[in-house]
Amino acid sequence: MSDLKLNRTLGFWAAYSASVGLVVSGTAMVALGNGYGVSGPAYSIVAFGALIVILCVALSYSEMAAMIPGAGMVGEYTLPALGKLPALFAVLAGYIVLVGTDGGTNMIVGGQSLEALIGVPWYLCVAVILVFLVIVNMMGVEVFGKVQSVLAISMMGLLGLLGLCGLFGIGTQEPLAVQPPFSPLSWQEQAGTLGLAIWLFIGMEFVAPLAEEVKNPGKTIPFAMLFGCFTIWLVDLFFGLGVTKYIPLDKLAASTIPHVEGAAAMLGKPGLVIMSIVSILAAVTTCDTYLVAVPRMLYGLSKEGLLPKMFSWLHPKTRTPWYGIFFVVALILIVLVYAVINKANIDFVTTMIAVACGTWLMSYMITQIDVIVLRIKYPKAVRPFKTPLYPLPQIIGIIACIYMIYTQYQDPTVLTISLYVIAAILIFGIIYLKMTGQKLFEPVPLEKIYEGISKRSELDSELGIVEEK
Repeated sequence: MSDLKLNRTLGFWAAYSASVGLVVSGTAMVALGNGYGVSGPAYSIVAFGALIVILCVALSYSEMAAMIPGAGMVGEYTLPALGKLPALFAVLAGYIVLVGTDGGTNMIVGGQSLEALIGVPWYLCVAVILVFLVIVNMMGVEVFGKVQSVLAISMMGLLGLLGLCGLFGIGTQEPLAVQPPFSPLSWQEQAGTLGLAIWLFIGMEFVAPLAEEVKNPGKTIPFAMLFGCFTIWLVDLFFGLGVTKYIPLDKLAASTIPHVEGAAAMLGKPGLVIMSIVSILAAVTTCDTYLVAVPRMLYGLSKEGLLPKMFSWLHPKTRTPWYGIFFVVALILIVLVYAVINKANIDFVTTMIAVACGTWLMSYMITQIDVIVLRIKYPKAVRPFKTPLYPLPQIIGIIACIYMIYTQYQDPTVLTISLYVIAAILIFGIIYLKMTGQKLFEPVPLEKIYEGISKRSELDSELGIVEEK
């Protein structure tokens, strides 16, 4: 079973759906509604600024995914650049904490939306959805691709349709008699909302761990990520400008479900039903993206010896990383069980999401540093995709990430928990690497990374020959 390889069967639309499946989540739609409520229609400009920042990050991920198309994603990008401990930290800090908190929270939002529609308790709805998604992912990546494409594209289409209805004033309800001011805040205050706007796009890189299962990853993954970012911004633009014509900004800003209240203000009960469906689809696609992407990150790290071998085991028939899938489900269940015991009180969970987002941005920073280090260290490595205007996008992206991490850590509780989380990850990494006789900061030769990917990838002809400087 150690000779089994991941199936390379995914095309562009499956890659695109993996990229947007996490971005249009319940928490992202809350950030969208509250952002427009606080900033007014001018939030469209702030969101465009966030788009520029996330495109800089996406360019770095695109270059890395094309150059090193491994399932370990940022872990395998960091190995030849910075060494094993930074590689392990980049994956564990960036994604493991987030999976449980954000994955569990979005499942709760989706379950409660389904409960509102059909009356079945939310936790039973979540259980059914979770079992369905586990089965889909265990059956193979091709099944995931078909299901995720339908769900993600349907979700994007519904959200865009709602926005266009409001934008062109064809809602079933009456628009506001007095339209809101374009910018109720000063432009200096508007700039301070950039940290909120970036969450409209964060997660677009979740297609990168599918590099060993995507056809022609050097072209497909960059196009999927960049196209995904643009379409997310466009759909959010339509929806944000549409809802502000029908609902007062202060009501939108104060709501915990602004996207639902905005849709109801536009279309009445039909809008409420449609947005509830969008919320359910968002929960499903978010969880589905976690279940397909994170197990493959763990698979890639396990293949490189950074995690226990069980994570690199593939089912002999479906060739999917079952142990990684079960591990992700366990992380999500921790939050769900906590929510059930506390009657879905998720104040603690939202704090943990802020913690996870801070470390996630650290992972973004590491990827952009990887691009710069590998450009210097391996200038003649084959790069099917190269960042335009290098290194300007990386510099902008790193500075923006530092600023947003700083804003996250203004909350003392978030800072304290983050320090404990970071310390725990570093202690685990140091102990595991030392116990297995591995050096912490010695970079792995890029040729060795290529060799590992070639052995486990169905198509190894896409890997370039590295020439040392």
